[in-house]
Amino acid sequence: MAGYMGFGMQSWIYKRKMRKPFSKRGKVPTFNPLQKYSRTFKLKPTIKRNKRLSGFITVFTIVTLVFFTFLFCNKFFEHEKAYNRPINVAKTYKNTTAFNFLLNSGISRLSNNNVHGAYSEFVLAHKINPDNDQVINLLIETTNILCEEDIYYCNELEKFLKI
Repeated sequence: MAGYMGFGMQSWIYKRKMRKPFSKRGKVPTFNPLQKYSRTFKLKPTIKRNKRLSGFITVFTIVTLVFFTFLFCNKFFEHEKAYNRPINVAKTYKNTTAFNFLLNSGISRLSNNNVHGAYSEFVLAHKINPDNDQVINLLIETTNILCEEDIYYCNELEKFLKI
């Protein structure tokens, strides 16, 4: 059976003439393979290159890349500082407003005898600004009041007294 063999259609397939029905066929030509590949490879001597020039070009390229890397790194760090400056200002502003709100809210809750609520406000304010002496003193006062009811607050009072 003739047809697609993977290397293209043989010419005798599409040059054939239609046969009459019930007639004798002629002989089908056989496939003639290509000649064998007989190319030989030889080692050729390498072309002499100017080693001094290629070394100079390599060193010059490396020095240039290092120079531009430092130049662009410095500009990148300057840009990063300029970009982060307003973000840090906004963050400190938000932290101070939140701290002042929590401190005032805790003091008002403490004046209304809501000691548990005042304690939670002071703990949050202490997390924002742990170096504030006023918050530490208010935390010590509220935990001292709460220590009479629950031993958990006594342990917290010891932590705040160590600060």
